[in-house]
Amino acid sequence: MHLFSPLRPQSNESIRRLLSLAVTCSVLLAFACAGGDAEEDQVTWPELVAFDEIAYRVDGYARTGDFGLVEEAKAELLEAGQAVTAATIPPNAADAKQVRTTLTDLESLVEGLSTASDRETLEPLVLGFHPVIESLMKAAGMPHVHANEGEKGGFLFPVFDAEGEQVGTCEIKLHDDAGDIEVWLSRGGYDGEPWRLPVSTSLSLRFADLDKDVTLSVRDEERNEDESGAVTVVAGATDYFVFPGETGVDAAWLMGKEFAAKAELVVGDSTTGVFVLRPHVH
Repeated sequence: MHLFSPLRPQSNESIRRLLSLAVTCSVLLAFACAGGDAEEDQVTWPELVAFDEIAYRVDGYARTGDFGLVEEAKAELLEAGQAVTAATIPPNAADAKQVRTTLTDLESLVEGLSTASDRETLEPLVLGFHPVIESLMKAAGMPHVHANEGEKGGFLFPVFDAEGEQVGTCEIKLHDDAGDIEVWLSRGGYDGEPWRLPVSTSLSLRFADLDKDVTLSVRDEERNEDESGAVTVVAGATDYFVFPGETGVDAAWLMGKEFAAKAELVVGDSTTGVFVLRPHVH
């Protein structure tokens, strides 16, 4: 979510619907610029994409020390990994030879997972899957797009009110190179209208395990441009909030490609529940 650990059990179905819609949208966007022959030329490997989603989620559990969830997901992870075989390699893979070579590495990791029984053996395997999957996708000529990636390069998470009903969606983009965070809000699902709040509004991103809180607010009250230069203020309200902005607060602790931490975004009386925050890698 792709790495969700929701506070509310009733949020799971909303998450599944969000991911299903988001992955369809993301894949279409990835090929939209490929020209008129995109549908004929695109490389699809559904077994690998499914494994990638599970592997990335479990990777997040491991990086945040939640090995109870790693153990719970082991069977699902193993089943998805065993489904990625030589017989499933796309016939139009860009570099078939490299794909076969890299697939051998992946199969070795999956085989190791089948016999792993403790944290010491599980951890390196779980953390080893995603880089190999990424290499496989690159060799196959596929875009590496996660199911809950938004159009701005962040990750999508549902926002729930106090009764547990989804009232909106946020796209959170943590930049690995600087530790700065951008958040866009929309009403309802990921494709809803902008959820604009008064420019005086602040959001809170809480990292309970790290005993840290981050405050996101506007860059300025006149234009509040995002990093693409788009003006986000309409009639004194905006759907876009940032950290650290012009505050001068040190964001170095959020930097790095391997950063992962449990977080919760609070928007007034609404919340995402707890999820694992991962960076957009530059």
